[in-house]
Amino acid sequence: MSTAIFNPIDMMVIADFDGTFTKKEVLGKKTSSLMTVLVNEKYLGKQGTRDCQALFEHYYPIEIDPHLPQPEKAILMHEWWYKTFEVLKKSGLTREMLLEVCDSPLLAWRDGLLDFLRLLEQQKIPLIIFSAGGFGQLAIEYLLSKIGLFGPNVQVMSNRLVFDDQGKFVEIVEPIIHIANKTSEVLIRNGLLPIKPERRQCLLIGDTLEDDQMVQGLDFELIHKVAFAGHNDAHFEERFDLVLGKDAGYEQISALISS
Repeated sequence: MSTAIFNPIDMMVIADFDGTFTKKEVLGKKTSSLMTVLVNEKYLGKQGTRDCQALFEHYYPIEIDPHLPQPEKAILMHEWWYKTFEVLKKSGLTREMLLEVCDSPLLAWRDGLLDFLRLLEQQKIPLIIFSAGGFGQLAIEYLLSKIGLFGPNVQVMSNRLVFDDQGKFVEIVEPIIHIANKTSEVLIRNGLLPIKPERRQCLLIGDTLEDDQMVQGLDFELIHKVAFAGHNDAHFEERFDLVLGKDAGYEQISALISS
């Protein structure tokens, strides 16, 4: 575990998106991901909503199980996403629905997040957003562009959805990124980072135990891991340097960067 004050000219940030940039509860409703909003607001019709909720109830306990071996979890998480995308296809998900969910009042940024992103942009600190979210790259880039913070310092690695000429969802690009395979190997394989990055300090931010895998195997001189925990707090404290509350803000994280 490390303590750190980062030098802006030698640092970069690798961060999760759903539940890390966004609040987990808004207006008394759980909104831990864009997918949660899509399902809970019943864009998928009664059957699609029931099917997605049933999948969630079956697989979510597996996702947050800190004792399940990673290879076994990876198989089950791929199974979960694959089945979910099949439900989305059958339910007639469209690009328009996806963007409408992105504009939902149930989606809220964590307090201080926009100031943090502006700080990164002003200091020209690279940010890699590494997300296993179901709506993936399109939604993240749309949301950041909407607030004027999808700048040249930002790269996104996430799932990619394919839509036909009528805007209807037709397929997810393989390999599907999920919580159990969201590792540094994906960043290296896709050319976002070399094994030994030029910038030698890394601030990692996530909200699941597996998010610490985003930097495992990367050769940094300093890694400082921050997590927004909401369950298994003791396990988070074993893996992360700073553990914040479920809906904490970014003030303490911004303070890690020297002025």
